[in-house]
Amino acid sequence: MQQAQALWNFYHFSAINPNGGFFELTDTGNPATTPRQLHSTTRMVHCFAIAQLLGWPGADSIVDHGMKFLWEKHRDQSHGGYFWSLDDNGVCDGRKQAYGHAFVLLAASSAKIVKHPLADKLLLDISDVLEKHFWEEKHGTVAEEFSEDWTPISNYRGQNSNMHLVESLMAAFESTKIESYLHRAERIANLVIGNHAKKLKWRVAEHFDHEWRFDPEYRGSDVFRPAGTTPGHWLEWSRLLLQLWYLGGREHNWMPDASARLFRNAIDLGWDRLQEGFFY
Repeated sequence: MQQAQALWNFYHFSAINPNGGFFELTDTGNPATTPRQLHSTTRMVHCFAIAQLLGWPGADSIVDHGMKFLWEKHRDQSHGGYFWSLDDNGVCDGRKQAYGHAFVLLAASSAKIVKHPLADKLLLDISDVLEKHFWEEKHGTVAEEFSEDWTPISNYRGQNSNMHLVESLMAAFESTKIESYLHRAERIANLVIGNHAKKLKWRVAEHFDHEWRFDPEYRGSDVFRPAGTTPGHWLEWSRLLLQLWYLGGREHNWMPDASARLFRNAIDLGWDRLQEGFFY
């Protein structure tokens, strides 16, 4: 709670951009003039929905500020979906990324929990976009990226965006009790962890082609697609699997064991014993 309070103190006075959305903040808490990216807008809505549940005064107005920016500016009213980044002049990057859209679902689900008036509309829209453009029934996962008009950009498939979609699908299930959200989360987990990570002795493979064949030679961006594997994702999956096992009625008995193995590998292989901290 002390950590949560410290984060609240850091963000809630300085993060709101009066022109819509939120500022990125420097280490000293000053606004930075950078494009407003979809994953930042949506995560702020999610975090301040939690603050609203904690009863912290003013959190509801920050949720409202973010939801309006999501619905009125990030949403592509011509082609559907949500733009990756915006500035005061409009769209900077119109690509449609699975990573960002996963967080739109999370924001909508969290906003529904706190009864925001736009939540149902946003939840219906993002669910339709994910179904229509991203979900690939053959694999039980989502495709990665499209241009503004939904032309595919590449054959790349990534576990990171799918991992965060598992997080968001569970939130959608918790807010609506619609079981199809949960079933899709289970399908993603079965492929990424129950299949690929298991084959790699409980190490999480990050990069794949369009048929979900592991690509160990992939070299992407250091920010969202670093080469190799990311130990932090092993820890994220460890927690997500336990949550998924619990929400699914504790039926998938492989999940707790997989969770423990991922956690242990993240500690044994991902921890820097010399300098301390987890390797990126």
